[in-house]
Amino acid sequence: MKRVLLTTLLTLFAAAALAQKGSVTATIVDAETGNSVVGAVLTVAPTKTPDKKQGFASGYRGAASISSLAYGEYALTVSFIGYNNLDTTFRLSTPRLNLGTLRLKPGVQIETVVKEVKAMRTSQKGDTVSYNAGAFKVTNDADVEGLLKKMPGITVTDGVVETQGEEIKKVFVDGKEFFGEDVTTAIKSLPAEAVDRVEVYNKLSDAAEFSGMDDGEGYKALNIVTKPGMRQGQFGKLYAGFGYDAETTTEDRFKYLAGGNANIFTGDTRISLIGLFNNVNQQNFSFEDILGVSGGGGGRRGGVGQYMMRPQSGVATVNALGVNYSDTWGKRDQVSVQGSYFFNNTDTRNLSTVDKWYEAPMALDTLMTRGNSDTKGYNHRFNARLEWKISENQNLMIRPRFSYQSNDRVSTTYGWQFGAPEAGGSGYSNTYNYSDGLQHGYNIGTSAVYRAKLGKDGRTITVDGSFSYQDNKNNSRSWSNELGSQTDRPETIAGFEDDIPFVWDPSAYLSLRYLRNMAPSSSTRVRGNFTYTEPVAKYAQVSLQYRMSYNTQERDTRTYVTGSDFSIEGLLPDLSLSNSYRSGYLTQSVGPGFRYAKDRSRFIANVYYQRSTLDGEVVRGEAEEISHSYNNVTYFMMGELNINRENTLRLFVSSYTDSPTVTDLQSVYDVSDAQNISHGNKYLRPSYAHRVNFHYVNSNVEKGRTFMWMFSMNTTLDYTATHLVQNPGKLDIEGKEYTPLYYSTTTNLDGYWKLRTHLSYGLPVGFLKSNFNIMAGVTYTKTPSMLGGTVDPATGLISGGERNDAENLGYDFRAVLGSNISENVDFTLSWNGTYNEATNSMDTSKAKNRYFNHTAQGNLKLVFPLGFTLTASAAYTQYLGFTNDYEESYLLCNAWLGKKIFRNQRGEIMIGVNDLLNQNKAFVRTTGSGWTQNATNSVIGRYYMVQFTYNLRRFGKKGSHNIKDYEGMDRSSRRPGPGAPPPPMHFH
Repeated sequence: MKRVLLTTLLTLFAAAALAQKGSVTATIVDAETGNSVVGAVLTVAPTKTPDKKQGFASGYRGAASISSLAYGEYALTVSFIGYNNLDTTFRLSTPRLNLGTLRLKPGVQIETVVKEVKAMRTSQKGDTVSYNAGAFKVTNDADVEGLLKKMPGITVTDGVVETQGEEIKKVFVDGKEFFGEDVTTAIKSLPAEAVDRVEVYNKLSDAAEFSGMDDGEGYKALNIVTKPGMRQGQFGKLYAGFGYDAETTTEDRFKYLAGGNANIFTGDTRISLIGLFNNVNQQNFSFEDILGVSGGGGGRRGGVGQYMMRPQSGVATVNALGVNYSDTWGKRDQVSVQGSYFFNNTDTRNLSTVDKWYEAPMALDTLMTRGNSDTKGYNHRFNARLEWKISENQNLMIRPRFSYQSNDRVSTTYGWQFGAPEAGGSGYSNTYNYSDGLQHGYNIGTSAVYRAKLGKDGRTITVDGSFSYQDNKNNSRSWSNELGSQTDRPETIAGFEDDIPFVWDPSAYLSLRYLRNMAPSSSTRVRGNFTYTEPVAKYAQVSLQYRMSYNTQERDTRTYVTGSDFSIEGLLPDLSLSNSYRSGYLTQSVGPGFRYAKDRSRFIANVYYQRSTLDGEVVRGEAEEISHSYNNVTYFMMGELNINRENTLRLFVSSYTDSPTVTDLQSVYDVSDAQNISHGNKYLRPSYAHRVNFHYVNSNVEKGRTFMWMFSMNTTLDYTATHLVQNPGKLDIEGKEYTPLYYSTTTNLDGYWKLRTHLSYGLPVGFLKSNFNIMAGVTYTKTPSMLGGTVDPATGLISGGERNDAENLGYDFRAVLGSNISENVDFTLSWNGTYNEATNSMDTSKAKNRYFNHTAQGNLKLVFPLGFTLTASAAYTQYLGFTNDYEESYLLCNAWLGKKIFRNQRGEIMIGVNDLLNQNKAFVRTTGSGWTQNATNSVIGRYYMVQFTYNLRRFGKKGSHNIKDYEGMDRSSRRPGPGAPPPPMHFH
């Protein structure tokens, strides 16, 4: 009996041992350069049963993971196009086995060809969608931007890259940051010819990337994987042009354009230079808008690139330079460094028009203004990233940064607002504003992250913190009309016809107030986070996180009412226009987290108790103390299900708060614009928002089809809304009488909603040798506000009024057909349209403001025999108003004839015309709570130009070989040439 029992136990133990499973990890790199190889195929088979093969692929930074592998001995083969196969064996006898770094040697194994298939367009692993650049044909001189425009699910508009309904925040090249947070510059600085793959993925924050505990502060990123043969050498583009505009009356007649980029790659040491000089409104760089002169910053919750702004409206003269550097130092590449520096100098001139009409539920009114401005700006920006791998278990990352911005703006706006008083309108009022201001400021700071593994897998600590200091100066002169509306209609309202100067008639409608304003301000922010993670099971971790941030702000606004000479000699600041404040904002949060990861699935949840305390003081004659405390609970959850290699589901659910600032809460009037007076609300509460984001991605590798679907929802409690009173009557403010057109304050309202769903589908069209992509979406927003009521001059608050919900339902559709014929035939045809319906709940007629805009566009470049080229583009844009009958349209055409020069055709001379029909316009329609607005701005019109372009291409280990030297070489001895297509895939 004992023998039977012992035999049974031994059998069970042996069966259990045989049933044990573990995971294997490795990193795949290029043996010559040490760069990671993403997409390498790992084939694993038991040595005893070699026919039972399993396939895996390397992912980001060449990392490969093989999970749920039974204990035993295995044969491993690693293969990738352009490299010799790597064959090895290993024995798995522990839960986790790290094979270390596996190095692939360049060269191609000759194999029997049985079947040739089309090059893969896309592949997918987890949340990473990888696009094979070789499957998308562009001309040899195209940049990455031109390549991205052909890829399914990716859109590029004015340098802003979006995918899966989200904006790309950073660009990496071979896993290294490229030009900091300036995506616009990054995608224009590399030639498409150098790209092997483009990867789109969700980048975690620096702290979360190490611990694995997603903290909800990640962002969408794009990684450009260069071709192995192009990681040694110099490449780029240089160009210069000179032109003439015989018809302009507001700009320089002579046009010029010069610039380019140069990339010097020597393995891990990489330097990229970019420059741009022109007066034709080309603005490839964005800048860090620390002064808020571009129409707003990123807010208090902004993440990566929160202040990165596109340039202002108008026509700009631009001078810009930038440099990006990256390298690794140390015997074991322990230290990696990346840094970038930018300089921008712009002179932007703009002639603008605004036609705005107020409609139900507002009283019927019309505002018509014309303006002109000249803005000179200077911007310096430096960013760096230094990472030190102290040991296998310790890591330190430091990010210093600095930016400086100055802005010198002169602007004038003039116009009329009129509405029949008997119908509740404002009557007739004159708008006349002038501003001449100089602002400058700097922002300096640094952040650091220390990360350590504490022996046991999954047990980590992460400590990160940051410090920043910002100092701004503002010195301005301005005048504005402080006279309220009049009931009588003026004899004439001149100045809105072309070529007729504006006439202020009659003068009784105008009473100018001259102001001199000085407003220095500064702010300091200190932030610290601590995260501890502990494994509690084979696939599970728990964490404890503590976060703290402290923000201080100081501002001293001194405004003087002066004469027309703006002299302040002998004057004291006007107390109704001046104030100073200081504030300190302390926010602390603490809470647990949980992470579960097994095979292709992940689940992460964090919950925080948050306490925010505001302590401030506002001084306007007498000091007013402001003190508030807020308690909240916030959460973040993320779930990912990788159903298989082609299908992935991701769900994000989170909440966040946005607390009012001391300026929102101060009980003082803002009468700097006498016709539009506002007041703070000391009873304002923090807003609390819930967000849901869902993503589904399907990549059919065999057929080259990609499908993506996204859904997002945002709803906000205690939304910070506007309470607006039209024509509030006469107000006595600190002994002075005002008759404003509008009076406003803020209030808390529930019921803000924003819903969006977006899908994209891309596929190759064989008979056209092209790629076809379609994208469609629906967006619904509901924005609450309060209209009407009675102003209490003692408190500045508004009593009464009625809630109005402004709802907007928008439908958008986009279709793109991009050629995939050859490098000599490159065309893109696209159509995109947007239809909008806007309604207001207070409008008893329930009328819908319906309007539609669409653009049909085509771009073409042909390279003929003997090197002659034709480059042309045409775009037809139309705006249609159905409720308010109007139509705006224009056709913009450009055409260039060129000739390739030099033996290798790297140079090109072109002559052409911009805006052939001279129809260019800048028209924008917007709607709000009870109003609709049409606006235009200055644009570049027709001009003629001669331009020279040279493409720099020198590759090889010492940069001594031209790309042509690699084309057509014996593929048995060298990987595919950078300029040649990859060899076909083979199956046995």
